[in-house]
Amino acid sequence: MTDQDNSPAAALEATALKARFKQRSVETNNVYQNWQIRVHRSLSWLKRAGEFSVDQPEAKFLYLWIAVNSLYSRWNAGKNAPDYDSAARDDFLRKVCRLDSKLIGGKLHKHRGLVKKILADPYLSEVFWREPDNPKAKGWAAADENYLDVNLKNQDYFKVLKQTMQRLFVLRGQIVHGASTGGGRLNRTSLRWCMQLLELCVPVIQHMVIEHGRDDDWPELCYPPQK
Repeated sequence: MTDQDNSPAAALEATALKARFKQRSVETNNVYQNWQIRVHRSLSWLKRAGEFSVDQPEAKFLYLWIAVNSLYSRWNAGKNAPDYDSAARDDFLRKVCRLDSKLIGGKLHKHRGLVKKILADPYLSEVFWREPDNPKAKGWAAADENYLDVNLKNQDYFKVLKQTMQRLFVLRGQIVHGASTGGGRLNRTSLRWCMQLLELCVPVIQHMVIEHGRDDDWPELCYPPQK
C-alpha cells in the first residue's frame, strides 16, 4: 500500500511548508484568517520542535503536539470557553480524513508497525489506568491493536487516527501534568514511539490543511490575536 504515500518528502519540510503557506495566503489576499492563523501558529511550533536535540524528547514531543493542537482547538460559544479537547480533536481528524483520505491511508499503511506498537502499549491507554490492578487490564487496554488490520482494510482511517491520537494524548497529559519523571526511564520507549509518529504525521497534516483547507469552514478560534 506504500504507493498511496505519494507526497514529496521535500514538500513536507518545515521551510517548504511555510513557503507554500505564504503562497496560498497571498493567492486569496489573506482573506481566510481563521484558517491562516491556525496554520501560522501550527508551523511556528513545528519549527520550534525541530530545534530540540535528541536528549530533549519530552520537549520535542510536546511542541509537536502543540503544532497539531493549534489546528484543531476551537472556541465553544455556548460555554464561552475553549471546547473540550476530545470533541475538537475528533472533529478535526474527521475533517483531515475527508481532505485527503488517500494520503492519510497511505501513511497509516506504511507506518502500520509503529501504529501497532502504540495501540498495543497498555500504559498509553485510559482503559488500563481506570483499573491498573486488574489482571485483565493490559488485555483490555490493547484491544484496539487487535482490530488495526481490519480497520485499515476497511479504510476506516478516522477510527485508527482517533485511537492513536488518544494514546498520544494520554502521554501528553502524563508529561504536562507532572505525572511522569523528567528524563525517567519508564516511559522512554513509549515516548520514542509517540514522538516518531508525530514527526511523521504533523507535516503531513499541515500539508493537507494548507493544500485543501483554505476556506472559511473552520470553527471559531481560541484566543485570536488582538490589536
